[in-house]
Amino acid sequence: MKRLRKKTRKKPIPRLRYPLTKSLALVGLMGAGKTTVGMRLARRLGIPFVDSDAEIEVAAGHTISEIFEKFGEQNFRDGERKVIDRLISGPNIVLGTGGGAFMDENTRKTLKAKAITIWLRADIELLVERTSRRNTRPLLKKGNPRQILRDLAAKRYPVYAEADICVESGAGAHEEVVNTIIHRLNHYLAEERNRNKGDNNDQPGNR
Repeated sequence: MKRLRKKTRKKPIPRLRYPLTKSLALVGLMGAGKTTVGMRLARRLGIPFVDSDAEIEVAAGHTISEIFEKFGEQNFRDGERKVIDRLISGPNIVLGTGGGAFMDENTRKTLKAKAITIWLRADIELLVERTSRRNTRPLLKKGNPRQILRDLAAKRYPVYAEADICVESGAGAHEEVVNTIIHRLNHYLAEERNRNKGDNNDQPGNR
């Protein structure tokens, strides 16, 4: 007699329950998964994914490393700010930003005003492992990558915490990170709708 196998129920794939009101901007340290997670998130939502570093390279005609070496970090940040502002001023996208973009006060103000910001937070050891796969990180060429990432985390994490949403980006499947983002987005958008209703009810004509 054959044993009947129990059918395992697949977890339902979370969907966005409310229309996006703004673009989504992923922030976090290098190696946090802003590109890999961002591409999957954009595909799930049916909107384009754009990498700000790639757009900066096209606009400048140089690689990120070349811009740092030839013109310095401040020049790069100035160009980055302009490119990001342009990208999130158009139709909704998922934007993957460079690790230092959110640290620039003016860029941060622009992102918070024109996008829903999502911090992908990752463990330092995971960041070390991921960033070791590519030798294109200018800031990691100045010493011990592990110590550099620890120092960057100490400085940047309190600022990243200003993002609208925080999601842990662990060693698991990127699709699980996307699922978590969508859950948090639904909560954020629901609260936003409630805030807007409250604001409308407070208008003089509605009293």
